Amino acid sequence: MGTDQRMVAHQDWSALRESETARMLAACSHCGACFDACPMIPYAPGAKGSDKSETVRGVLDVLTGGQGDAAARNWIAVCTRSASCNEACPEAVNPMLMLRLAKWRGNETGALPKRDAAETMSRVKVFARLSFTEDEQRDWL
Repeated sequence: MGTDQRMVAHQDWSALRESETARMLAACSHCGACFDACPMIPYAPGAKGSDKSETVRGVLDVLTGGQGDAAARNWIAVCTRSASCNEACPEAVNPMLMLRLAKWRGNETGALPKRDAAETMSRVKVFARLSFTEDEQRDWL
């Protein structure tokens, strides 16, 4: 891909990201159905027991370049893109994409801390436990 093609691809991606962000902001009612449906909430420090509507607002804040709150940042960080949230959303926001875009924006702005491999591996093990049998967990984890 040449320099001109990379510029066009970057502009297309930027335009798509901005248009999706605007669509999500307009459509989201902050109901928290996505939060309730997420299987990763127990693994997001501070998210379990937090106000689901405020946590969704925090994700949208990170999505638009803000800092969000700790519960929102932690939810963004643990998202495994299970898509359980998409099925639960009454507004067809695509919360899975919302969290993904918020993660990219948060990494760009510094709202989300850099991760090291040691922390990532523990999250991989958590995700594996959701699908492994007890025997597989004993043998592999």
